[in-house]
Amino acid sequence: MWSDIVALFDGYGAIPMIIMLAGVILCIVEVFVPGFGVFGILGGTFTVGGIVARMIMGASLDQFLIMVLSSASLVVLSIIIMLISAKCGLIRYSPLIEDKTSVSVNYGKDNKQLLKLLGKVTFAETEFKPTGKFNFNGETYEATTYGEFISKGEKIQIVEIKADKIFIKKSDSVNGKTK
Repeated sequence: MWSDIVALFDGYGAIPMIIMLAGVILCIVEVFVPGFGVFGILGGTFTVGGIVARMIMGASLDQFLIMVLSSASLVVLSIIIMLISAKCGLIRYSPLIEDKTSVSVNYGKDNKQLLKLLGKVTFAETEFKPTGKFNFNGETYEATTYGEFISKGEKIQIVEIKADKIFIKKSDSVNGKTK
């Protein structure tokens, strides 16, 4: 068994080793930079590609099993590190540990209260990409743009209310009056 492990890394070759290492590095990056899974998918693809390249170069079945088990162990270890880091506050955001709900901050607010906002001008409290928050008369509201990006602090105007959904756009008004 130990001879298989030594032979596995001894005769690995530069190209399969680079592919395999790139895959492992991309998987680790995915753990700490959560997104759409691009790094994870590429990492998994490169890792499998490195294993296949090594198999083509003449690895035994024992060496194949060692490569698969070591890759799976690295993935499990990365997930454990991410969970521990998220609980201890070492990383700011984790898709697996989040204490927010998906309920809008507007939920439960009276629709008549929201309709009074129609046409009002205020400033963006957060970035809108396309959803964000604004404050009006001391109340925080969540709103959505029609796809445009609005930076924090930009002037916005409430243009539509549908149930508890507020739609806004960049405002081109001066002192609350449209140009």
